[in-house]
Amino acid sequence: MLSREQSATAMASPSESASSLKVGQSISFTASVERYEIMHDTETVGTGGVAQLKQALKARISLASTGQHVQWLVSCRCEGQVWSVSKRFSEFAALHDLLCRRLVCMPQLPSKSAVRQFAPEYLEARRSQLNVYLQDLCSRRDAVNCIELQGFFDLADNVPSLRRSAFSGVLQVAEVQEGNFGITDFDYDPNRGYLLLGSSERSVLSRVDTKITNIKLPWEPNAPDIPSSQLSLWRQEEGDLKFQMHFRVRFSHAMGPVALLQRPSTPSKGLCFCGLSDGTVGMSKIVRDSTDVKGEILPLLRHTAAVCALAVDEECCILFTASKDRQLFVFDTMHSSLQHQLTTPTATTRMKYSSHQKRLYCGLAAGTVLVYDATADMQQLCTIPDRVDTTQLNLQPSKIAGLDLDDGSSTMVTATPTGIALWVVKAATAGGSVWGRKSGTIIGMSGKPTCTAWLTSSREILVGFATGSIVIYDVDTLAPSYAWDAHTDVVTSMMWLDESRRLLTASGDKSLKIWDFPSERQARHVAELTARGDDPNRCTTSSMIPKRKPTGEEAIASAGSFISDMFGSLTGGGSKASGAQPSETPATGGYPSESAASAIRPPPPMPRPPPGDPLGSGQLVGQAASSSTNAVAQRNSGNDSDDDLAGWDQ
Repeated sequence: MLSREQSATAMASPSESASSLKVGQSISFTASVERYEIMHDTETVGTGGVAQLKQALKARISLASTGQHVQWLVSCRCEGQVWSVSKRFSEFAALHDLLCRRLVCMPQLPSKSAVRQFAPEYLEARRSQLNVYLQDLCSRRDAVNCIELQGFFDLADNVPSLRRSAFSGVLQVAEVQEGNFGITDFDYDPNRGYLLLGSSERSVLSRVDTKITNIKLPWEPNAPDIPSSQLSLWRQEEGDLKFQMHFRVRFSHAMGPVALLQRPSTPSKGLCFCGLSDGTVGMSKIVRDSTDVKGEILPLLRHTAAVCALAVDEECCILFTASKDRQLFVFDTMHSSLQHQLTTPTATTRMKYSSHQKRLYCGLAAGTVLVYDATADMQQLCTIPDRVDTTQLNLQPSKIAGLDLDDGSSTMVTATPTGIALWVVKAATAGGSVWGRKSGTIIGMSGKPTCTAWLTSSREILVGFATGSIVIYDVDTLAPSYAWDAHTDVVTSMMWLDESRRLLTASGDKSLKIWDFPSERQARHVAELTARGDDPNRCTTSSMIPKRKPTGEEAIASAGSFISDMFGSLTGGGSKASGAQPSETPATGGYPSESAASAIRPPPPMPRPPPGDPLGSGQLVGQAASSSTNAVAQRNSGNDSDDDLAGWDQ
């Protein structure tokens, strides 16, 4: 929902308000190859025949970094400024590979030849191909907004207005690290500050190894119970983007979706749910002062296949579960009873519940969405679309990989491996017929989407991909407008908070990140960074708040729960000792795995503090510190025995 100020602005001028909040800038930039130059190697060549033959081969093989090569002189124009840059074709290829991992439907770059050719006809044809490529590339808003492309063509150095313009990109403000497994799903309650993370082992070899290890051998009294998934609950500190872990529950089966249910009458007695691969639903009550709690399995609720979707109705304390066995269960958590059991045409892949409309939306593997009325014995209202038309778009039906709803505008976004569709869901009267009308379609994506979100205030669609990148599509143009590398692994889930214009994304790289989108709050924050001389494009949370060095006790305690630096755990994969150091930054953290905890070496035990140092900091004030240090040095001089270490480990 929009805040009062945003609602008033949207009512006054909706299009102007939406355009001002869009991510990225509209940059009019063109680049074309004017000419080329054949550069000769300045390396000294010997007089022998072998040396000359070696030099001739280096001049022809394109894999060699030296030798005779071609430099392409590119003329750039932007906002009345004209300048030139000189690039080799290998530099164009490196930029193209980077953009292909981030953007969708990239134009085709001319192929790179294994043997260097310097014939004028070949070079002129290559120049024409490069000009076509640059023309298509510079016409894309998402490509021009990439920092790497701007640095490739020296945009910031030659266009003063770009250096002075306000930052309008996406800014990472916090991060939560899950040190054990990759995050499969999460749920967040911004009002109460609860963050529920569901994580599971993503490596196939590791899952097989866990299965084999858990087999009971004849001489063992009990079978090992090595967990392969984990459910953890975090609580956000008031007025800050720091999260503290409250408890964690481990399961032996792989985990899928998670859901957080807060009872309106007793919010403190909330429930945490997770779908497991054996068809059961794990449950845990919200426990405040405990690290490891014992998880339970919901009684009277068991599917015959893996649970792949969960949804909750907090007002009625109802849990909706869907499985690959095509069964849809409606479970009453207050009375622990199964109310309804339905069968869908195909397996449900995504599920959303609208608390405002009292409707349940189920995305199916066939590419359709079933709409149920939760107030009338789960009556099916409609199917969106009512039939799958594969002849119009020349596409085959594919499963719903992403589903998002907006109650205020009755907008629904669906993502399939073949495209993105925007729907307007309408109802005749209260309790009457319901239908969906398609208002836009985005097709031709090179990657397969994994999740999606609808940005109400700026009329944009967020799409996460298996490569870890997130692409923003403008609904007005149905074209990509911005993209960035959010994670290093598949983006498994995302949640959009429209009032604060913040995005939460989870990934298989064991991290959940929080992003700030263009807003007045971000503008003030970027102004502070610019005043300090920091670059908002490359700033991290660690540069926003001063750090402090952790003490020895904090380093040991951090093995259980810690607040990690934003990039410390990310580069270490959540399993290195460097990622287990606490930090006074809003970049939130997680906890290391068992192997990581054993890899963290605590500092050696310190002797009892001297009388002048009651806090045990190891430092005294003034003359007392220096005199004590000199006395210890004199006492230990010439003494190589270990008698002075007695009692240090007690």
